[in-house]
Amino acid sequence: MRDTRFDNEIDFLLEKACDSIRYLVLRDLLGVPADSEEMTALEEKILNQPNVKKILDAQNDDGWFGHELHGNDGMDHLIGELLNAGVEISHPAIQKAIRALVTPEIASNHKNWFRGGDALDAGDRGGNRAVTAQILSWVHYPEDHPLMKEQIALSLEHMLAVENYTSIDDFSASSNGKRFYKPHARFPGANHIAMLSATNSWRTDENVNAVRRAAARGYELMRDVDEYITFKKPAEFGGGFVGPFNYNWQALTPVTEEKLLSIINSTYNFAFAFWLGSVTGVSEFMPRSSGTYEVLTDVLRRGDIDALIPDEAYRAFRQVMGKEPTLRRRCAKKCDLTYAVLRACYGVENL
Repeated sequence: MRDTRFDNEIDFLLEKACDSIRYLVLRDLLGVPADSEEMTALEEKILNQPNVKKILDAQNDDGWFGHELHGNDGMDHLIGELLNAGVEISHPAIQKAIRALVTPEIASNHKNWFRGGDALDAGDRGGNRAVTAQILSWVHYPEDHPLMKEQIALSLEHMLAVENYTSIDDFSASSNGKRFYKPHARFPGANHIAMLSATNSWRTDENVNAVRRAAARGYELMRDVDEYITFKKPAEFGGGFVGPFNYNWQALTPVTEEKLLSIINSTYNFAFAFWLGSVTGVSEFMPRSSGTYEVLTDVLRRGDIDALIPDEAYRAFRQVMGKEPTLRRRCAKKCDLTYAVLRACYGVENL
């Protein structure tokens, strides 16, 4: 159902935005079928956008994207870029990449691991197997696949463990200025929560209710904790730290406009982009408050969001959430930011 509160913003984007943003507005917000004549023509334009074409043209013959599993030149980043630009899951290039990912004979020809990935897998903390399963969840891969079943079950286990704790010190420890998970401790990181958000096979009434209780408890424990939690690799994996592996629990706390402005103007240029990403599409089982979305809605409807975001923060935002392929278009910045904030607020009312 169309959220009529944002008709002006939608009309602006459909008239002024790049093909990717127009496609995503039509598909995800207005429910226009992807196989309609209008959308098929628009998808063809997206495939010829310079940012999309660059990725597609660089795909390896065997289907692998990039030269590694995880990172800026990795399968997760490049497939994510295509999906975020509006390329459909059914596109042959994405399907070929997924076949490469799940075919050991192909994956082994590439750097299908990342620094600390094996240690993280051994500690159930978001390693190579978790990254692979995350990519598969994006394309709605069958959840009875052994790796998907394993990572869904593990994510549920981490989530339900929350109610065993009374403080952050129950599952993590500090040493020399580093906070890290205790060995074999169960507590959900961002990857576990993302996996549960993207999948359905675990969703019995009993499990959903239990996860809601655990999420509420996790928020109680973590909402005032301003520390990153890393993973300490065991000695057999070379020691050292990897991470952090936090879920951004603090982003669930309602913000005032004053607080929003402090995030926007933070000396850490990525603060706004990461915060906005955290409050967009929050799972229905996570605690949410309408306050944050009311503030964002007010800012959006004033129509000056492009003037509100400093250039440094916008450059960081483009790296994380940008859709516009070029800034040569006069209203590209406004389109990028309007769509991102609209996506966070759309359909979120009376929580």
